[in-house]
Amino acid sequence: MSLYGDVTPGQPVPLNTLSGLNLILPDTRVEEWPAIREKIFRRVISAFGKGPVALEPSRNKFEELGRYNNFGLVHIRYRYQVVDSIWNEAILVLPEQYQEGKQFPAILTIHGTNGKNGKMGALGAPGTNRAYATELAKKGYVAFSPDLFGYGASIDNTTEEKLVSNLLKKYPEWSYRGIKLLTLIRALDVLEQLPFVKKGSYGSMGNSLGGGMALYHAAIDKRITVSVPSTGLSPAATNVFRLLRGGSSEEPSKWKKISSDGKPPYDIHEVVALCAPRAMLFIDDYNDPYNPDVAASFQRVYQAMQVYQLLGTPGRISMLIHGDGHDTIDDVREYAYKWFDRYLLNKP
Repeated sequence: MSLYGDVTPGQPVPLNTLSGLNLILPDTRVEEWPAIREKIFRRVISAFGKGPVALEPSRNKFEELGRYNNFGLVHIRYRYQVVDSIWNEAILVLPEQYQEGKQFPAILTIHGTNGKNGKMGALGAPGTNRAYATELAKKGYVAFSPDLFGYGASIDNTTEEKLVSNLLKKYPEWSYRGIKLLTLIRALDVLEQLPFVKKGSYGSMGNSLGGGMALYHAAIDKRITVSVPSTGLSPAATNVFRLLRGGSSEEPSKWKKISSDGKPPYDIHEVVALCAPRAMLFIDDYNDPYNPDVAASFQRVYQAMQVYQLLGTPGRISMLIHGDGHDTIDDVREYAYKWFDRYLLNKP
């Protein structure tokens, strides 16, 4: 059985044929999916390069740096180990209904491309378009907002470019995306150790860069129960803006492979399929200046949806399409929060 329809296995696949790739064939059986998934997973994970540790959960060190109140909510600053001497900072927001001895589901709120602002991008005043952490905390969730590597506190005394350059000098076979993913895995490792967090009830949400990282993290970390990536779908074959803008540090093996045989090691519908059967809500807009060919993004979700159908969970993957650009306005966010309520709080 070929995963690529009529394409001959082992032969290079031109970029213009990628839209016709099939994850599964009409006669694929449920029991065949684990083996298919494992092949996809290995290709995807290999594109992030080889780091000093595997992109897997672990028990890491962390420490509380202090507490403060904002918007009527308790904020806790944390510092946690990512790998070796690399540590990261995050802010946790306790639920408005917090009670000692009670446990709450937790959601990673992942910031976008915002330089030194980093984690603060999700910690604004409720009612602003990307204040996911404070709004979710008011709805009863623990919200955990980490700096992605290359943002926030990680570049207090340097720049993103120098930080990434130094990283790749030390770990030449790794990638920028690889350490950003490890940063999110280790953030979840911290939540696993907090007594007021309900184990196994984890979600994630982000916009733009945050949306893309939420998707990739959910694909490789099965502890994420439900995720809401916003404007984070980027098909390798069609998104010319990001294809040309992407540098060799993001996924070195990916760009090297494209230049050598014209075939990326994976495309985004395969990343989405790795999340099945967990709950995924994709928010996207049809007038995004950073992703001019949004029709291809919609098609990729449709392709991955076939895996959800195979597994008997078609209702666990959905898309919300809007015309408000590269952002999440009030109605869009409320819909996203109800998605968390549905799968983390079991609300109808």
